[in-house]
Amino acid sequence: MGATRRRALVTGGARGIGRAIVSELADRGVDVVFTSRKPSPEMAGAEPYDLLDGDAEDLIGRCVRRLGGLDTVILNAGEWAGGRIEQLPPQDWWRVVETNLRGNHLLARAALPALRASGAGSLLLVSSVIGQAGFPGDTAYASAKSAMTGFARALAKESGVRVNVLAPGFVDTDMTTGLGERARRRIVERTVLGRFGTAEEIARAAVFLAEDATFCTGAVLTVDGGWTL
Repeated sequence: MGATRRRALVTGGARGIGRAIVSELADRGVDVVFTSRKPSPEMAGAEPYDLLDGDAEDLIGRCVRRLGGLDTVILNAGEWAGGRIEQLPPQDWWRVVETNLRGNHLLARAALPALRASGAGSLLLVSSVIGQAGFPGDTAYASAKSAMTGFARALAKESGVRVNVLAPGFVDTDMTTGLGERARRRIVERTVLGRFGTAEEIARAAVFLAEDATFCTGAVLTVDGGWTL
């Protein structure tokens, strides 16, 4: 009898890093469901979900019924809004924090019973180097991503499943296409490897931490080409 295929949920899996993670898991033979705010008919494996307003218990229930259980949950979806503290309206500032922190807290909480039942459950939160080092115009995002790390480390101690954090640096996705040439140049100059990362590079690190690093829990893996050095 062959080994049982692992089953995974990836939030925000329709584009960018999330899409690359879904592809990497599928290439390894993992059965994957992913979420999208507005899935289209051609998105095989997609479940509609909004991180701020969605029903986390309902989503996890749908995924468990669809896959027969869950072994890995990768919380990749997030919210970003930029602006220095005097510029970003307080309601927008708090929306970023609430979406990233409250939204992922509810999903993690809802997923824990299924991950415990797996016997080899793994929860990965995708944070950001902005939560480690900060960045001008990103106090909301930095606050949310930093808080996710503390949440994950505490959860690793109490949950009974492996809980880890991935902290990507600057990556060529649609989230960074709006950066001006001057900003891109400054980021590249600060990055030891002298370039932006690719979504595929981040995905390989995510799958390593979620699937292969079986003696890691409460860890934060920074994948930023040396930007934070």
